[in-house]
Amino acid sequence: MYERLAQKLESTTALKWYPGRGVKEEWIVEAEAELGFSLPPSYRWWLKNYGSATLSGTGILMLAPPDVREYADTDILYKHRLNQADEKWREQYPNRLDLFVPDEDELYYFDTSTKDEQGEFAVIRYDLMNGLIEEYAPTFADFLEQLIDSRSAAVFRLREV
Repeated sequence: MYERLAQKLESTTALKWYPGRGVKEEWIVEAEAELGFSLPPSYRWWLKNYGSATLSGTGILMLAPPDVREYADTDILYKHRLNQADEKWREQYPNRLDLFVPDEDELYYFDTSTKDEQGEFAVIRYDLMNGLIEEYAPTFADFLEQLIDSRSAAVFRLREV
């Protein structure tokens, strides 16, 4: 189902992932219980098979071991807990689950109100500089592929210069 993405992950230099860092199913189940909904299937696949990755030095949010989760700033639940602690944030973004914050100019998040028939959430790009919010990808798998493609193309263009 995710063969094309797995092939891209094997050959890309844009995204660094670390073999053998997949998470345990029980960590996912615990996270879903806390969140109150199931994580998208492609994100679950990513967590189980890859676990974590960095893109341009910034981590895509993942699930840390439960015993260190409260200290792991790349943990999706850690970030969610911080956001939920802010009442104004909760009111303004009730369906947002942050996923990737590469810099101060943009961030990417799951829109949990967009669950499709496969259980996937759209990944939204929030351009903080211009206040623009747009769908970046219909699924987490598509999000990763687009990031790999766009960053690989950028690296290729730099090499040509």
